[in-house]
Order: sequence, then C-alpha cells, then structure tokens
Amino acid sequence: MSSTEPVPLLSPTAMGEPIDVDIDPAAPERSLEAQLRLLAVQHPWLTVLVAALGAWFWSSMAMWLSRFPGQVAAIWYTNVWGLALLLVLPRRQWPGALLATGVGILGANLAYGDDLALAALLVLPNLVEMLLAVWLLQRGGDHRRLHHDPGAMLQVMLRGSLLPALLGTALAAVLVELTGLGPPGQIAWGWLDSSAVGSATLLPITLALLASDGDTLGDQLLDGRAAALALISVGVALLAILLLPFPYVYMVLPLALGAMRLGFVAVAAAVALVSLTVGTLIAQGLFPAPPQTAQWQQLLLYTPLLAALMPPLLLAASAEQVRRQTVALARSRERYRSLYERTPAMMVSVDRAGRLIGVSRLWLERMGLSQEDTLGRRLDDFLTEPARLLASLQVWPTLLTAGRCRDVELQLARHDGQSIDVLVSASTDRSSDGRVLRAHIVLEDITRKRLAEQLAAEHLRSKVTLESIADAVITSDARGRITYLNPVALTLLGQPEAVLLGRPYGEALGRRHIDEGDPLPDPVALCLQQRRRPLAPQRVRLAHAGGGDHVVQESVSPMLAEGQVIGVVTVLHDVTEAHALALQLAHRAQHDALTGLPNRLLLHDRLVQALQMARRQRRVLALMFIDLDGFKGVNDRLGHASGDALLCQVAGRLLEQLRASDTACRLGGDEFVVLLPQVESVIDAGRVAHNLLEAISRPYALAGTVVQVGASIGVACHPEAGYDESALMRNADSAMYEAKQRGRNRVLFFTPPATLPAP
Repeated sequence: MSSTEPVPLLSPTAMGEPIDVDIDPAAPERSLEAQLRLLAVQHPWLTVLVAALGAWFWSSMAMWLSRFPGQVAAIWYTNVWGLALLLVLPRRQWPGALLATGVGILGANLAYGDDLALAALLVLPNLVEMLLAVWLLQRGGDHRRLHHDPGAMLQVMLRGSLLPALLGTALAAVLVELTGLGPPGQIAWGWLDSSAVGSATLLPITLALLASDGDTLGDQLLDGRAAALALISVGVALLAILLLPFPYVYMVLPLALGAMRLGFVAVAAAVALVSLTVGTLIAQGLFPAPPQTAQWQQLLLYTPLLAALMPPLLLAASAEQVRRQTVALARSRERYRSLYERTPAMMVSVDRAGRLIGVSRLWLERMGLSQEDTLGRRLDDFLTEPARLLASLQVWPTLLTAGRCRDVELQLARHDGQSIDVLVSASTDRSSDGRVLRAHIVLEDITRKRLAEQLAAEHLRSKVTLESIADAVITSDARGRITYLNPVALTLLGQPEAVLLGRPYGEALGRRHIDEGDPLPDPVALCLQQRRRPLAPQRVRLAHAGGGDHVVQESVSPMLAEGQVIGVVTVLHDVTEAHALALQLAHRAQHDALTGLPNRLLLHDRLVQALQMARRQRRVLALMFIDLDGFKGVNDRLGHASGDALLCQVAGRLLEQLRASDTACRLGGDEFVVLLPQVESVIDAGRVAHNLLEAISRPYALAGTVVQVGASIGVACHPEAGYDESALMRNADSAMYEAKQRGRNRVLFFTPPATLPAP
C-alpha cells in the first residue's frame, strides 16, 4: 500500500467440514502438529492466550513498520499465524481461537491509533481469509507434502495464499465501500500485495515445521549449514537492497544454492527471514517503491519479492523429492536383493552367456560356497559332467527359444566332490526387442529318500535324547492333556504311563506350593491361553504315588508350528536335595550352631519387627541380656565339651519358660538375649526374668558331676528404656553389667538417669 495510513489486517483459519481435525489420519503421531494438538486439548485456556498474544505480536510488528513517516504498509504475516492455529486445534476450539486472534489484531491496530470502526470492520476479512485457507488446504490435503512435492507446493500457494488473499481483499474493499470508512481501491491493492506475499513466504516454513517430527526437525534446524544459509541469505539481501541494482536477482543465488544441498525446512526458514528483512527495509524507506501512476501499481511493491523467493522453495521441494525417491529406490533395490538372497529356496540368476549374476543364500549353503567363489562364473562349472552335457544340448537351447523350462532333473557338483540331485525350473527376462537378457532358475532338492531317512533318524534321535535326558520332560496337546512322558518323569511321579496319558497336566501332577502346600493353578492351561510362557521357571512340590514328595524346578514353554500353538512342553528338574540344602544353609545363617537358638542376625530382624508392632499398639516390649555366673569355672574344671553341654541345657531351660512368640538368642560365649515382644507391663517382664533366673540356677548334671551356675540378667523395656533397637540393646547390656557389679545372680532393670533441675 502507498498510503501513509496503513490498513489494519487480521489472520485466517479454516472453514467447512472436509476433514475432522480431531482424528486426522494424515498427521503422524510424532509430528509437531500432533504434539501441539495434544497440548491444546490439555490446556484450552493457554491456547486462547497464545492465539491472542501471537496475533497481537505479528500485527503490532506490521503496524510499527507501517508507521514510519511517508512509508507503506509492511508485509502481513498475521494470517499465517491464525492459519497454523486452526490447523493444529480441534474444531471445537476454533471459535475461541478465532475470537482471541481477532482481539489480538484489534488491540494492535488500536494501540497504533487506528480508528476503532475501521479496525473492527477489517477484522472480519482477515478471519474469513484464515478460514478459507484452512478449508482449502484440508480439502486438498497437499499441505503435508509441500516440502517434498513441488506440485503440492504450488497447490498450497494457490489454496493457502493467493485465493484467500483475493477473497480477503474483495471482502475488505466491499466493507470499506459500504461503510465509507476509507478509500476501497487503496485498501484493496495494498491488502492483496502485503497479505499474499506475507502468507506465501511464511506459509511454507510453517507447514513444513508442523509436518516434521521432533528428531528430523532438530537435525535440520540445528545443522550449522542451515544457520550459515540463513545468515548469508539475509546478508546478501541487505547488501543487494541497499547497494546493488536489480537486488532480487542477487537475493535468489544463496537460496538456490542452499536448495540443492540442504533440506526444505532450512531453505524455507531462510526464505522467511529474507522476506522479513526485505519487508522491514521497504517499510522503513531504505528501498524506495517504484513510481506509481495507478492504484493497481501498488502490486509492484512486494510482488517482485514473491517472484524471487518462490523459485528457491520449488527447487528445494524438487530436490527433497529427488532425494526421497533416490533413497526409496535404493531401499527397494536392497530389499529385492535381500529377498532374493535370503529366500528359502535354491535360486540362481544367469546372463545370456550363462554366467552367474545372482545366487540365493540357500544355494550357497548347499553348495558350500561364497558369493566371491560363484558370481561371474558359468553355471556349467557347478554341474556334474552328465548334467553339463544335458544342460548345453537340451536345457539351455530350450530356455532361450521357449523362454522357460520345468522340472528338468540335473545334478549339482559341490566343491567337496559330493553331488546334489535337483529339479530345475527356469524362466527368462527379455528386452523390448525380444532378446534374452537373463534367466532365473529355481533348483529343488529331490533327494526325497535321503530326506525321509534323515527325518526318521532325527525322530529316533529326538526320542533317544528325551529318554536319556536327566530331567523329566512332559508334553501336552493343544487342549492341555498329556501326550508324552519320558522315563524320568514316570519315575518322578511314580505312576504308570497309561494312567497319566490323556489327563490334564495340572490334575495328573498334583502340584503344590513349595512352602504352604496349597494347590497351584495349571501352568499348561495358562500357557495355552496366553500363547506364551506364563511364568519364569518356578519351584513346586510334587507328590509321589508311593509316598513322599519331590521339589522340582518347573519350566513351561509353548510349542509353535507355523505360528500356531500345537501344545506345551514342560521340563521338571529335581532339586529336592538342593532345596533341602538351601533350607539348611538358611537356618545355619540365622541360628547358633551349638544351641540351635537364633543368632544376632535373626534377633535383630525380630527386634525391629517387634518394635514396630509395639509402637503401633503402644505396648510394652522387654529385652533381657543374660550372662551366666560361674560358667568359666565349669569350663575350666570339666572341659569345653561339658561347657558346651551346659550351654545347650541353659538354652533348653530358656525355651521352656518362654512363649512361642518370644525369642531366646545366644550372642556368643555364655551370653544370651531374650526378647518379649508383647508383655502387659514391666511387672510381667520382671516376673518372666525371675522365672528365667530360677530355671537357670537349678543344678545341672554334667559328666557325672552336678554343677550349679547363676545368671546376671539386665532388662530394658520399651519405651522407658529405649525407643529403638540400638538403645534397647545398649541399655539391657548396661543393666546386666550393673547386676554383675552388685553381686551377680540377680535381675536388674535399666533405669534412665534422673534429669537434674536447671540451676
């Protein structure tokens, strides 16, 4: 526009119902568009705020640039902002986004002193322009392919830029004419030029960003070459505009070079920056507009810029299309080559002269060769002498004339001198003039008798292996019924095969929990239901028909044939001795080897649990430290064996006086600890302590001699004597030593020291 009173513009969205944006199948789940849509659904009010602020920012920038004295309206980018919002948002959020966008644009116009009536009037054409652009883009469906399809690029420019700009221009001119708020011709030509150029230069990068996923987008934008292209393009634009004639010619050069080497996103970003730079220079008067004698000549202001920036975008889309097609072709060739080489058949391809140009992996394996040993050599080199004569006189002439042959018996010669009987079928590829180019040959191994013998031997080997294996093996059919048991399984269960065959696995074996003894669910039925191994190998208890039981490690796996579950195989490894040894070792780790009482480790665990229970129930807990009086003299007089016997008898007397819930522990030497997890009061704990003292003090018969020992017992009660295990242990030990110092053979409770009054 050539007026010093620039026209306020707005931003568009989409209209119509061609595609439901909420469930748009064209948008990949990882694309930026999909991620923004999810964010918008989760935070609708944030979306409204962003719509208003973005519209205000882009509009304010245009208003600011257009307010320089004597200058023209700046390029209008706001409509692309609204278009991007509507592409991202679900349709139910469109009204709020449109309203917020209109408010943002109206606020920007009013902030720069535009007339309220004119600013409000021109909001509608901008919104209509946005809606039309979104409707046309979604209906065409090309906007997600513009970065790698020049045809889609042109369609996007037409649908998303030119047609909406024409409609917005016409509507704005009509409204201004009807209301008399301004010159319609001046507004129309300025509107069309600035809106079309702004949307055309900013729309490609916007749509390319929305269609990109996070990884691809990051790789392109963070590429140093992309940053260099942007800087060079902007620098060339500034230099050309300010110093050189025909600036748009120079402006295209770095963009065109970048289009050949970089991705579309990098080129589109550079185009947008150049557009913004040139638009700023024009708006500030640093690049004067050409003389104008008619209002339509306002199109000469920005249209040359559009003409200069579109070819690099089309070139970038074409280059991206070529790159994608090249990659797709390479992948297709690699896939074909891989499929050919890995096909589970013996296949070879030969040229017209009979030289090998392709071989399958199975052919190489059967022949015991590598590709380096075969490619380029004649197929005749790998035939026996009779087969070579038959191929040269009959098979090859027939193949060249008829184009195919079927079921010809030949014999291959392996490199080790062995031969393979094969059935050959072949066909040829011909050129347009009928010349044979190559032949594709399939070779089927027809040594059926040998194969049958191998299968029979393999079956026998498998049977012998299963019957010789040291573990029990049981197979079940697809209904979970037992079909086979090896001899180890029959011995493990103690039942004849006739009784077990045909019965459900879980019913026939009678599996039980290894500790509680409860019946366990049938793992074979679960495996068949889930079509996979239901559990990791587990230990179960099996009852033997003759009495007793075994502990086994049970592993269950489905048997698959062509993707279908045809049964289940179960392996049972007898771990009865290992299980018993593990229990014994676990008991030894937590119990005193001499007396069988719990040791310090087990005492600690039980004390921690008892303290937690006492705190919750607010009950009294008592801990007693017991040290025998006179034990050293017995040990010295009668020997260590008698001392050990005395300790065992003391342990037995302690257990006689305690409940099942109480714990008696030997710490070492002649020191014992008693834990009373639940007592009614400290008095009850004292009664138990005196009973223990009385029991320990009774005479003992050792090695034909009657001896008598006493005990010093220190008692610490929770919570008075300690709130945690370390305090209780320390205080009970302290009370025990105090009992010794006071004359031994007595019970003494720990008493917290009295707190002295403050001076």
